[in-house]
Amino acid sequence: MSMRLPDLARWPLPPMDGARSADTVAVLAPVTHTWPLMPIQLKWLERCTTKYGFDNVDETLRHLIYLSNAEPNANKRLIFRIKRCLHCHVGARASQHVKVDLVAQVHAFQMQWLNVVTDKCDIKSVEKSVRIICDYYQSRVKQAELEEEGGGVGKELELFSVRRAEDPRLAEALARNAAANTNYDAGENDAPNSTSTAASNDTGRNGGKMGCDLKNLASNPAACSAEETLEAIRRCQVGRGSTSYAEARGESREETERRREKELKVEESDEAKKERKLIGKALGSVMGM
Repeated sequence: MSMRLPDLARWPLPPMDGARSADTVAVLAPVTHTWPLMPIQLKWLERCTTKYGFDNVDETLRHLIYLSNAEPNANKRLIFRIKRCLHCHVGARASQHVKVDLVAQVHAFQMQWLNVVTDKCDIKSVEKSVRIICDYYQSRVKQAELEEEGGGVGKELELFSVRRAEDPRLAEALARNAAANTNYDAGENDAPNSTSTAASNDTGRNGGKMGCDLKNLASNPAACSAEETLEAIRRCQVGRGSTSYAEARGESREETERRREKELKVEESDEAKKERKLIGKALGSVMGM
């Protein structure tokens, strides 16, 4: 099975000076692999596949791998060397973060690159490297939405339009989305459908607003404010009990212990646990749920 089209036609091929034809074929060959993803990541990939006119989820995933490989070195360090709080597992048991499997094909040269990144950046596995890529680009979309209402939709379009200016599938998909929105605005539908970009409050899964209205959670002691959430994304914080978070705050060991003692009293209260469940449903990946 060939994957030479459509994505190989849009992106530069890896350098293969002096390579034999057999080596070239091997590098460009498809590799089928099982990728354990967070449920929110898989839903995002599936939604974007339809919304932006990709043939299948495999191609959408390969697009993100292409994007990350094409980033400047400084951005690659940000992606793979800086920990982010999205889906943070600090202090959590494995069963609390159940993943779903995506069986998808990538190019052999992409798998080679992912293995190199995994080794150089001391990442646990190549599968985790792919989850990191998904986390990074999801966080860019969510950050854009927090900075400006509607910015997430524009950022997502920007990401999935790279090197697709002449891809008729993208134009056709955007036309379908626009028509669906027009019909919804005209009152022809009782509710937005799963591919519409009409107003939605589901962290962008259906193409609408990315996340809930954080202003509604301002009085909730267990919730992050919009400013705190945005700052967490900017600083790529991990769990509050981690060394990385303490270092980001510039705390001494004693200051960290005093802060955590106060925080744990709140975090372990029955009221806080109940509220976190509600917030997790509303905020999705921002809260690491």
